Amino acid sequence: MGFSPADSKPEWVPRERQDGRRFIVTGANRGIGLATATGLAALGAHVILAGHEGSDAFDDAMERIVMGTGCSRDQLGYMALDLRSLDSVRHFAQAWAQRPASERSIQGLINNAGIAGMPGLSPDGFEMCFQINYLSMFLLTRLLLPHVSPAAGDLAVPRIVCVSSSAHLFTLGLPTDERYLRASGGGFFSLRYGESKLCVNSFVRQMQARIPADKAQVFAVHPGSTASGFWQSFPAWAQRCIASVAQDPSRGARTSLFCATEPGLVSGGYYADCALASASFWLARADAADLLWQKSCAWTGQSPNKVM
Repeated sequence: MGFSPADSKPEWVPRERQDGRRFIVTGANRGIGLATATGLAALGAHVILAGHEGSDAFDDAMERIVMGTGCSRDQLGYMALDLRSLDSVRHFAQAWAQRPASERSIQGLINNAGIAGMPGLSPDGFEMCFQINYLSMFLLTRLLLPHVSPAAGDLAVPRIVCVSSSAHLFTLGLPTDERYLRASGGGFFSLRYGESKLCVNSFVRQMQARIPADKAQVFAVHPGSTASGFWQSFPAWAQRCIASVAQDPSRGARTSLFCATEPGLVSGGYYADCALASASFWLARADAADLLWQKSCAWTGQSPNKVM
């Protein structure tokens, strides 16, 4: 998340139709994720909402999308996914692979779900921000890559959009010490949050370097400070202050929608306010980026060489 400066440039409006294309949006029952799913459905896409809050929450979210866009309920679906657990990610990927062949191809993956912070460790033994914001996203993307392909008769290259944050600019570098990553963080919006988002940006660059340009395009996005459930772990006074200056979720989803639908973008880029932005200088440290990639592959059981 993080804050964006005010800008007077004309606002980008999504116009590219997405009929016949299938998208997965994580954390899609509220906030930026719900707004992203709504925007894609309004453009004609088939959208799978993924998250851990349960079917009732997602039934309500899908009803809101139908009411807000007039889309068919058949355009929407829900699958359970808990990014606190690598096993849940694996179960999601297994369930996807068991779908009928005609419903298996993915034209867009929006890795939206994330947390500002949470004390304690995940079931896999990692600090919660690192696990939810980065490591589980890493595994989910790797496991779904075999299904990422254009729709039948569609020349558009599939998109993978990973929600980062300007907070990645304010860190001490990519975290690679396993002892540190397996120690509990400090709770909400600590240094661990920015580090996890720096890892997201590094992942996007690593993927862009490994995926042929005609197979998939990969982007990191900064949504800007948005009034949503993202801040729920903050003290009440802090939530009130943020709500007084934050944008609404539909604006927070705009850069994700931009990178998911707009032609002519730079794969591997970091986007903010629907434009290419400058990312952290720490990402130029190839040794640390390669080490994080190698360790992430080992932690998730993925090949460091073969990607697609």
